Amino acid sequence: MDFKVNSVGADYKLAHALLVYQSSQDGRAYVTKHPVALSEGRPVVRPGRPLTEGDFKDLVEGLKPKDRPAIQWQDPRVLAKGMGRMIWWTAPTKRAMFFKESTFASGTFEGNAVCPNPGLIFMSTDTELYVFAFRGDGAPTQETHLCQAPFFNVWSQGKVCVGNARVPNDDQKGDPSSWERFFFGSLFTHPNFTEKDRLTKGVSPVKFWQSQVKKPTNAFPEKVLVDINIKVADLLKLDFFERKHVRAQGEF
Repeated sequence: MDFKVNSVGADYKLAHALLVYQSSQDGRAYVTKHPVALSEGRPVVRPGRPLTEGDFKDLVEGLKPKDRPAIQWQDPRVLAKGMGRMIWWTAPTKRAMFFKESTFASGTFEGNAVCPNPGLIFMSTDTELYVFAFRGDGAPTQETHLCQAPFFNVWSQGKVCVGNARVPNDDQKGDPSSWERFFFGSLFTHPNFTEKDRLTKGVSPVKFWQSQVKKPTNAFPEKVLVDINIKVADLLKLDFFERKHVRAQGEF
């Protein structure tokens, strides 16, 4: 078998050969992978073995273009994307929520139900997730004022406490639904601060969610949302993470 090899760069060398065997009857095929060695300056195909699933994945990854971005579907909910962050929104809806007792706070509880949620603004980075609430059910604009997300495991500045949960892998980080599954699929264990009327206004957050688990309302009662001094436009600013936002008392 004669080979002609053209150099395509100093970092490339002939390493393997793939031989495709195809049936003349039904067209089915299988592939073997063979190491290639040099003998007197000429490449020689050595005995091989059937191509494994791992070999196939390595081959696809190695051939994937590195110098141009992949084509990605843009979810219509995405408000902004770039500079290491993605921002999207969800309309008020009902979601399955799972609560677990915690040793970090007193009065927490265990239970689950399909509970109403307000309109939400999510922002993800490579490793972190932020979530905020807003009033109404229409699509938000840059001028939309944000509220504290009324959920356990969320700090007053919107950052979600990841705990032992695993964030979406690299292939899923551009998918808003993957982040939402990560958030609502985790266990809500406790409020992340103790300040009164800072997570839910007029009612303790534990009592509020206990009542929702016991008898969910048809829609989220927006009267319990707590306004914070942030608009959607603030999430777009490059220095958002460096700003000193108002923190709640008793954060841990």
